[in-house]
Amino acid sequence: MLTEKEIIKFVKPFYAQKDPMHGFSHILRIKRKVSSLKKQYKKTDKDMLIFLIYFHGIKKWVKENENKLLSLGFKKEQINSLTRVEYTSTTIEEKIVCDANMLENVGKFGIRKSLILARYYKQTKKETLLSQKQFMSKYRFYTPLGKRLGNLGIKIKREWLKKEMNKLKMK
Repeated sequence: MLTEKEIIKFVKPFYAQKDPMHGFSHILRIKRKVSSLKKQYKKTDKDMLIFLIYFHGIKKWVKENENKLLSLGFKKEQINSLTRVEYTSTTIEEKIVCDANMLENVGKFGIRKSLILARYYKQTKKETLLSQKQFMSKYRFYTPLGKRLGNLGIKIKREWLKKEMNKLKMK
């Protein structure tokens, strides 16, 4: 299997083509969050965490290039695990990476991310608020620390969303 440095070299070009909030800096933020979230567990699979951190933003490519990844020494279990990260996480590693990724969508950072992406995708304020309202119900946190931070972040974002929708007289 590739070393972490080799994985970074391998995946970095994929993230260069992403929007401003999902580039390689996003991966580095997720890695820092994972580092904090995994402390609540005695044992985690380091190789699985590394795979999920670096490949979670390019799932479609992974699915289309499974054989290439297998030939590089990655395991079928890692590839299968990647498909569950987000809304159906089952393993500790999946839950940790999911929480790290979801934390980017809530709180003050989540609000800033929403506004940056709205400008990037040329959305109106109304479109942005409606899409954020829709996604609010999909935020799920699995780990104890993720739930504590995430629920606080949801509250912050929900209050912001309500205030901004009231300004536009939306429901």
